[in-house]
Amino acid sequence: MDYIYLDQRIVNDRTMDSRIKKPAQESLRSSVAGYGTYQSLYGLGYTYDAPQENWMNLGCPEISLQQMQDLLQVVDSALKEIGRRKFSGGELYVNALQKVLGNRERRGPESIFIVFEIPGKDAIKGRVFFLNGDGYVEHSETITMMESSAYAINLINGDIERSNWCDTCESIAHYQGKFHPAVKKVLARPINNFVSKPISGEPRGAIVAFNYPDEATTYDADVLKSLSVVIGSVVTLSTEMHETESAFIYTIEALARTCEAADEETGNHIIRVNRYSEILAKAIGMEGQFVRTIASSAQMHDVGKVHIPSFIIRKEGPLTSEEMAIMKQHPQFGAKIIGDAPRLSMAREIASSHHENWDGSGYPGALKGEDIPISGRIVKVADIYDALRSKRSYKPALSHAQVLEIFLSGDNRVYPEKHFDPEILRAFFKIEHKMAGIYANLG
Repeated sequence: MDYIYLDQRIVNDRTMDSRIKKPAQESLRSSVAGYGTYQSLYGLGYTYDAPQENWMNLGCPEISLQQMQDLLQVVDSALKEIGRRKFSGGELYVNALQKVLGNRERRGPESIFIVFEIPGKDAIKGRVFFLNGDGYVEHSETITMMESSAYAINLINGDIERSNWCDTCESIAHYQGKFHPAVKKVLARPINNFVSKPISGEPRGAIVAFNYPDEATTYDADVLKSLSVVIGSVVTLSTEMHETESAFIYTIEALARTCEAADEETGNHIIRVNRYSEILAKAIGMEGQFVRTIASSAQMHDVGKVHIPSFIIRKEGPLTSEEMAIMKQHPQFGAKIIGDAPRLSMAREIASSHHENWDGSGYPGALKGEDIPISGRIVKVADIYDALRSKRSYKPALSHAQVLEIFLSGDNRVYPEKHFDPEILRAFFKIEHKMAGIYANLG
């Protein structure tokens, strides 16, 4: 049975000609000011104290304008982040949804369903987003439905739609037949109204906002239209950035592999060093963008070896002092090869500094301590671990346990306390089992 809750008095809606007509809705809104407390239709759990709620003191045009301005600020911030290469489509999603989803201080829908078509399939998939009790955006599990189904057919291919149950159905129960069972399960309460809008771009999608307080208005539709433009732009830009980034990473992988061809190391060496560096960076608490960058830049550490004669690189036994002097030039060669492109700044740091030692005894710059770029300090640990594990013309491969002993106590070539950043060395011992797993999978 459906109910209206008004100042704790219960009225069966069937005494009101099976639905709330427009005049009744206006009367109900007028009653809010008189009674002070209003729980939304059919126990949806909204509780608004009219004198205290900011959004109820504003007219719909003012609310709509404010929310659109908030969305513009989100986009403006995203554009600045793109310039700093910190753009994240997921983060912008969350920021935009926080500006639109309703709470006690802001008018808006209770939840928003965002879906996109699945390329090559007659299906769409998406998630329902909502605010938790602390005001953070959460989402449901992925919901998939056939694009040709009655629930989805007009979402992506239609136009903006605004619907209130009392305008189209005889009862709230009958209205529920419009919606996909999985969506209703997530909402766990009757749907009174919605606004839907297709999302342009590739892939195509749609956004559906459910359960505005009282009724969905034309101003609510305007805000959702703005949100659809923001999300469509985010998806298109994110896709293009991903494609560009993939092409960039492929290019530097090709360069790294070309340079490795002169060495006896297999192509998997550079992949492993990428992976080791990534998990070491995470282990010492580096931020996400740094971790992502070092995961593709570490492989560039030895590109300078392309300028070192192969007879030196492949020589069995120790190098002469003259040969070692030539070999020690490869960090500088690497920095020159990589060049000054801002996007390759970390790769250049790594190439030029991964042979520096913590105590200042390394090369080419005899840098000491924190004067050595953190990226170089991380890759040094990663590279030496992999070099010790791998067979070379001048040495056999060592087991993981043997390498652990060297990293703990040293040998005639590796002096952990002198060569490694102590923080990174501690992190290595915390995740050494992961390092072993990477070598086992990519050895």
